[in-house]
Order: sequence, then structure tokens, then C-alpha cells
Amino acid sequence: MPQRETAERLLLVDTVGRWFHLDQPVLIGRGQIYWIDRTTSELCVDRGDGRVTRTAGEMCR
Repeated sequence: MPQRETAERLLLVDTVGRWFHLDQPVLIGRGQIYWIDRTTSELCVDRGDGRVTRTAGEMCR
């Protein structure tokens, strides 16, 4: 299972960790949970209302 993080504050991210780069920036709200789905190369964000958004990206080294 992918490691899931909880946003402690409002975040605007274009890179997650050191290696995952998004095709476009994403807003993650305070308290929302996010993780990288490596099988689909997407950032997943649990918005807390039963909805999970997915944004394309890629691993870069």
C-alpha cells in the first residue's frame, strides 16, 4: 500500500517528494490525504467527501 500523507495546511504542489513531478500544480486542502499511485503515475487526493481526485505526473531521477 502506498504511503499516505495528511496535509497539515493548504498546499500547492507541483512535486511530491523528491522525484514525482506533476503535469500541473494541484491544491491540497488542510486535512486532506494524498499519495502517489505508482501503477498509474498519478497523485491521488482524498478530498474527504467520498471523492478522490487524480492528477497525472511522472517519476524523474
